[in-house]
Amino acid sequence: MSSEGSEQMLHLLKELSVYKAMDEDYRAGTKAQVETEAYEERERRRQGIKQEMQKLAAESKSHPS
Repeated sequence: MSSEGSEQMLHLLKELSVYKAMDEDYRAGTKAQVETEAYEERERRRQGIKQEMQKLAAESKSHPS
């Protein structure tokens, strides 16, 4: 994986880590509509991140450094 690809992957992993912490807070607290909507938006973003990570991994395999 290129240096740029590695940096992108690291950024995505950090973003997932932040979302995980936010989700733990959500599960522990009250679940007002706005918090539920934010949780659902994070879930959509997580799916996008997974797709981005798969794309980066596939590109890495097809173009090894």
